Amino acid sequence: FGCMYGKSIAQLLVMSNAMDVYDVLVIGGGVVGLSILRAATLHGWKCILLEKEPCILSCASGSNSGIACTGVDASPGTLERALIRDSVARMRGYCKEMNIPSILTEQGSLVCLWPWDEVQNTEEKLIEVAEESWEAGDTHAKILSGAEVLQLEPDVNPDCRGAVHIPGEFVVDPWLFAVSYAVNARENGGEILVNCSFISSKTSYDSETGIWNVVCEQKGADGNVVTATKRARTVVNCAGIMADLVQKETTDAPEPQWSACPRRGQYRIFSPITKASSPLRLSRPIQPVPTQFSKGVFLFSSIYGQIVVGPTALNQDSRTDRSLDEEVASQLSDCALRIIPQLDVSQYAGEYVGIRPGTDKRDYQIRLYPSRMWIAVAGIRSTGLTGSLGISRHVVHLLESILGVPSAAVPSSTPLPDVSQLIQDFRERNDGNVMINGHIYRVTHPLTAIGWTSLTSEDEIC
Repeated sequence: FGCMYGKSIAQLLVMSNAMDVYDVLVIGGGVVGLSILRAATLHGWKCILLEKEPCILSCASGSNSGIACTGVDASPGTLERALIRDSVARMRGYCKEMNIPSILTEQGSLVCLWPWDEVQNTEEKLIEVAEESWEAGDTHAKILSGAEVLQLEPDVNPDCRGAVHIPGEFVVDPWLFAVSYAVNARENGGEILVNCSFISSKTSYDSETGIWNVVCEQKGADGNVVTATKRARTVVNCAGIMADLVQKETTDAPEPQWSACPRRGQYRIFSPITKASSPLRLSRPIQPVPTQFSKGVFLFSSIYGQIVVGPTALNQDSRTDRSLDEEVASQLSDCALRIIPQLDVSQYAGEYVGIRPGTDKRDYQIRLYPSRMWIAVAGIRSTGLTGSLGISRHVVHLLESILGVPSAAVPSSTPLPDVSQLIQDFRERNDGNVMINGHIYRVTHPLTAIGWTSLTSEDEIC
């Protein structure tokens, strides 16, 4: 304590208070919030994340597809397209660095045109899709005939009228990709509190000190609730579908300039078996021609081999209703059979529903409010996983504009354990959790949990 000698009590109190203040406090433990926590921590700031659920990645980030898209469905000139392009250019390198299982070959995806699509001129429509891909940066996208599609994917319906091959898209383990952000953030000093609710009515901003006093309530394993105040220089609102409410209900927070529009997406999962009991696997995601409202329902193989169909895209009022709809489930099975007639849909493996954090705006709602030291990150729709690396880099630039550039950090990045080790731990624990670098994580994504449960020693992991 020699460095403390000669300092007054007032000086020591100032030092103590400064040590107690976080540079960045993130609200929301989805893939976007975790990516920002990691990026800000690696940049050298002292960071903490609050997640109200018992575990991270519980909501939209625990119910996505795991398909890394290239931004073709995002409108030209939007922030969404720019950040997706930045992100997807780095995703392959990140997956390799962190040992995240993924289908990283140039297999790409196929945007297929079918007889049931209401399109008169096949060639014109495929040219239109290809031109949109080229404009988005997918310069290697090319038009394929129906016969060429069958050469690539022999099990799809032979009535396919043609497709656009987009080589830049690929598939990852959606849970491992997202949880790697948490693991890497913690490795570098980032803090994560789960079961920790942001109490908006008691949270305030002190304009004299420039400090947010964030009141939170954390529920312990014993059921007791502890109230605490976390002091932070900036708040980053990544509360997903609840982001507008967080700002509306926090007195000193800026008024949101968007409104949430929950959009429901349902998926079905099948074992990769044909009606003749032979193995079946898709090498590439099969997409329909997108509309101005939706990318449509995909059919794809998870990296663990399951055949997945979804998501639907239905607006709903509820921000929390993730109940399964049997009629929609039947429609998804019919959709899968139209694309792969030989798929045995009786080999049902599971299903899930996610609620996308859409808004009444067409673009990402990433906004800096410098007078309140607040950043909103909302309207990420269904592209949170794909855009997360770009979103977090963009937010770090915004943070630099109000916090300044921190002292140079020397971050470390230890790869995740091999997936075979994680699967073994997951099965031996038999409680839905896995341990990574000394922390217990709940495997919240059905594609990961079902994949890890169903794999045999002979199965190949991509």
